[in-house]
Amino acid sequence: MSVAYAVRRLIVVAVLAFALLPRSAEAGAQTRARAATLATHAMTARWDGVPVLMYHRVDADVPHDAVGRDLTIEPAAFAAQLRYLRARHIAAITADELIARLGRGERPRNIVVLTFDDGYQDAATAALPLLREYGARGTFYVSSGFIGTPHHLTWHQMRALRDAGMEVACHGTFHLDLAKLDRAGQEREAAGCMKRFTRYLGAPAPTTYAYPAGKYDATTVSVMREIGMRAAFTEIPGDVAGLAHPFALPRLRVRHDDDLARFAELIAP
Repeated sequence: MSVAYAVRRLIVVAVLAFALLPRSAEAGAQTRARAATLATHAMTARWDGVPVLMYHRVDADVPHDAVGRDLTIEPAAFAAQLRYLRARHIAAITADELIARLGRGERPRNIVVLTFDDGYQDAATAALPLLREYGARGTFYVSSGFIGTPHHLTWHQMRALRDAGMEVACHGTFHLDLAKLDRAGQEREAAGCMKRFTRYLGAPAPTTYAYPAGKYDATTVSVMREIGMRAAFTEIPGDVAGLAHPFALPRLRVRHDDDLARFAELIAP
């Protein structure tokens, strides 16, 4: 049975319940209450999930090459997106919080997840100040092997992100395509990231993962379970509507040329 059909049927039932109200006051009150519950359920039954947005860089220095340009959002544009969310009372939460809420059987509304891949230094110098200014939180997926190298986050900045209420989580050790590695290679890449996080950041250990280039295979899923991940994200477009496949969750890419109209489309229910 389709969602649309189910909603129509609930509405019809609610209308009939009102039409067939009994004459006694007590029975009528009980029936009206049941009808109101059915009507409310009919209006709220549709739930398409939660948009998880994928960013890479927030930087005023936009690269000239096509790929670098596409992956870079200017701070003014990012600030406008955050203002858009705040004006519409849409809360930006972390990926691990979303997974926890879905795990409890919730269907959260008016929320979005902002994720930032690769661990560039502008995560701390540009993205973090804007997130704090607008009361938003985000998830930073970092390749641990590049921490402390030029143009990337330092461990001090990683701690600052976490202390500010952000989620810092794994994006591999050297940003390798997991689907091209054998099991031993995938374990080194994924578990190696986890071990470095645990060593330099301490508890809590990361619970979500973002696959470099969004690539994974059946072995990857097994490795994710083995190292204790609760969920992992691909680059397959779509909203997260449940945990039936927790290691193949979709995300929506935010691009340099996306204006506010396009941003509104990405997060529309």
